[in-house]
Amino acid sequence: MKTITELNWGFFEIFLIIVTALIGFAITYFLMPFIIKYMKKNGHIGRDIHKNSKPKVAESGGIGILIGFVISSILLMVFFPIFLNDLIIILFTILLAGVIGFLDDKIKLRSRYKIGLTLFLGLLIFIANQFNFIQFIDPTLPILGKMRLTILFPVLIPVIITVFANTVNMLEGYNGEGSGTCLIALGFLILSSIFINSAEGLLYSVVFFAIILGFFFYNKYPAKIFPGDIGTLSMGVMIAIIALFGNLLYIAFCALLLHVFNSFLYITSVRGFFESEEIHRLRDDIILLEDDRIKASEENKALMTIPRLILSKEPLKEDGLVNHIYIISFLCGILALFSAFLVSYTMESIDLLMLLIFGLILLIPICVLLYFFKRITEIALIIFSVYCLLFLVLLFVDLIILPYIRWNINLIIVNIPLNMIISVLLVIPILIIWYYLTQRYFWFRIKANNNQQ
Repeated sequence: MKTITELNWGFFEIFLIIVTALIGFAITYFLMPFIIKYMKKNGHIGRDIHKNSKPKVAESGGIGILIGFVISSILLMVFFPIFLNDLIIILFTILLAGVIGFLDDKIKLRSRYKIGLTLFLGLLIFIANQFNFIQFIDPTLPILGKMRLTILFPVLIPVIITVFANTVNMLEGYNGEGSGTCLIALGFLILSSIFINSAEGLLYSVVFFAIILGFFFYNKYPAKIFPGDIGTLSMGVMIAIIALFGNLLYIAFCALLLHVFNSFLYITSVRGFFESEEIHRLRDDIILLEDDRIKASEENKALMTIPRLILSKEPLKEDGLVNHIYIISFLCGILALFSAFLVSYTMESIDLLMLLIFGLILLIPICVLLYFFKRITEIALIIFSVYCLLFLVLLFVDLIILPYIRWNINLIIVNIPLNMIISVLLVIPILIIWYYLTQRYFWFRIKANNNQQ
C-alpha cells in the first residue's frame, strides 16, 4: 500500500480521480438504456418475483458495470502509471469475474463450480504476487497491528476473493439490494481510505463507487434491469480488490458485515449445496401476499436470511424492505469507519482520546437510525454484539496468545504459527453464539406476532 502523503497527492491528482470517476459513471449510466433494450429484444429477461404482476425485467445489467470499469481502468493507467501493474491484474481479475457471472447467468453453474472458479480469480492475483509483478503488504488489524504473514497471507488471497465475491452475490434478489448495499460499503471505504492514508483504497473506492452508482439508478426500485451474477460477482471482487490492494481487509470485512451475516445464515440453514431454483421451490424464505407485501416464511426448513429476519416483525413491501436493508448496511459502514479509527490508533496515528471522541461522534447517527427504524434494532444489536466479541478476541490474542504461544506447525510448504490457529479457532464460539441469537430472535418475533393475531 502506498500512502496519499507519500505520493504527495494534491489538487491535481484528486481532480484526475474525480474526472475518471465521472467518466466511469457517465459511461455506465448512459449505456444502461441501450443494454436494457438489447437484453429485452434478445429475450434476456427475468421475472420480478417479488411483485404479483411479475413484470419482465432485463437481466445481466452488470455488463454496463464492466464496460464502465474497463474505460475507467484505462484512464487510471494513463493518469496513474505508478499503479500500472496493479491495474493490469485488477482489470483481468474483474473481467474474469464478469465472465464467470455471465456464464452463470446463461447456463446456471452449480454452486460448487462457481466457488471453484472464483477461487481461480484469487489464484491469478496470487501468481502475480509470487512473481513480484504486484506486491502486497501484510494486513493491518486493530489491536494486533501489521500481521507477520509474509508467506501465508498470499496463499489466503484466493479465499479472500471468493468470500467477498460470493457474499455480495448472496445478498441479491430485491430491487437495488445488491448494488445499493455495495454503494454504502464503498462510501465508507472512501472515508476509511482517507483516514488511514491509503492511496490505492481512495483511488479504487471512488472510481468503483461512481461506476456502480451509474448502474444503481436503473436497478433501484422499481428495477428496470437486474445485475445478474455478472454484476454481483464483479461488485464483490471490486470490494475485495480494495481490501487487498488498499490494506483495508478488516475494514472492508466490517463494511460487508451485513453480507457476511446473510451468507452465514444462508449456509447454516441450507446445510449443503442447493441451487436457487430448488431453494425457491422447497425452502423459500418469504411469502408474497396479494397486496404485494412480503411476509417471512414460518416453515422450519425455510432459508434463514436477512430479509426474513427483517420481515419477522410484520410484512413489508419490497421498497420498504430494501430501505431497512440499507439502514443495516449503513450501520455496518459505521462499524467499518470505527475500525479505521482503531487501525489508526493501533498504528499510533491517533491517540486514545481522539479514538474515544471519534467513537462518541459515531454513536450519534447510530442512535438516530435505531430510533427511527426500530424494526431493525434487535438485528443491529446482534451484529454489534458479534463485532464486540471479535474485538475482544483480538484483545485476548494480543494479551495472551501472541506473547506466550510461539510454536509453529511445519506443513513442509509453509510454517503456520500455532498462535494463529488458536486465534482462528476462537472465532468458532462467536459463530455459534451468532447463530443461536439469530434463531432465538426470529422465532421469538414469529411467536409474538402469532399471539397478537
